[in-house]
Amino acid sequence: MSENLTGFNIIEEIPIRWGDMDARGHVNNTLYFRYFESSRIVLFQSLEAYRELETSGIGVILAYTHCNFKAPLSYPDIIYVRAEVALIEESKVIINHNIKSKKLDRIVAEGEAHMVAYNYKKRKKAVIPDNLRKKLIYSKVNSENNLNEKK
Repeated sequence: MSENLTGFNIIEEIPIRWGDMDARGHVNNTLYFRYFESSRIVLFQSLEAYRELETSGIGVILAYTHCNFKAPLSYPDIIYVRAEVALIEESKVIINHNIKSKKLDRIVAEGEAHMVAYNYKKRKKAVIPDNLRKKLIYSKVNSENNLNEKK
């Protein structure tokens, strides 16, 4: 792979399955969002974000997402799905995503997800808890340091 993979908090390797393709012979567009979701879940698991939900009742919930499709995927292939903490606000975290095809040796999609802190007990928007905020900041700083070291 020729493109630099550093700077992302999570890089998940996912094989393309035959059933991921649609009638046109390429991976259905909706699955790109599932690939992004999978990498986000791994990212939040690595930050123990779900432990915060268990203790405070506050977690993050998807508020917005988009994807820029750059090239079609098809079976067989392996993809590398990346998730990076890009921005942390009082109640929102923005995660950048991209997908790289091993077969095509290029980025085939880029996207973004806006995650909002949500109080599941009170059923309303919340402030990101301090414990989670610290982990998100640490994750972002580590990501930026990894990029700077590689320059």
